[in-house]
Amino acid sequence: MPATAKPIWDITGASWVDHPANRRFAVWKAGTRSKTDDAVLDKETRLVWERSPAADKKSLTGAIVYSTTKVLARRKGWRLPALEELLSLVDSGAANPTLPAGHPFLNVQLDDYYWSLTRGIPMPANQNLVWGYNFGNADTSSIVVAQTACYTWLVRGSYGHNYILTI
Repeated sequence: MPATAKPIWDITGASWVDHPANRRFAVWKAGTRSKTDDAVLDKETRLVWERSPAADKKSLTGAIVYSTTKVLARRKGWRLPALEELLSLVDSGAANPTLPAGHPFLNVQLDDYYWSLTRGIPMPANQNLVWGYNFGNADTSSIVVAQTACYTWLVRGSYGHNYILTI
C-alpha cells in the first residue's frame, strides 16, 4: 500500500490489505477467525472504521459508553462519527445499502439510523437532537436522543469538527 494511503494512526506490524472488490478500502485483519475484529481503512478520508458494526441498537449514552470500552484492531480510542463522516461512506447512486459497490463492510443494518455526534436542529427548542443516517433508505434525520435507540458504527481518526454534545 502506498505511504499516502496509511491511516492517521498506525498499528505496529499491521498489514493493511487492499480490498480487491473496491480498492478505495483496505482491511486490517485481526488474526482471529471472526471478521468482527477487523478494521477498514477508507483511503479517501484516511478514517478507520469497524468492519462489522454492532447489530444491536443502543441509546446515545450507551453508544458513547460502548465506544469508550471497545477494543478493535488492538486499539481503544474509537468514537461515534460526525454526520459528515458517516455520509463520506455513502454512494449517492447506490441503494439499499447506500454504500459503494464492493465495499468490505459486514453486518451493516439497513432498517434504522446510525448515531452521529452532530447536533440536530432543535424543533421544538427544548429537545436534544442529533443527526442520524439510515444506510437502507438514504434518510438523514434529526433524532430525539431521550426517546430513541439506534445503531452504532465506530470510527478512529481526526474529527471533521469539534462538537460539544449535551446529553
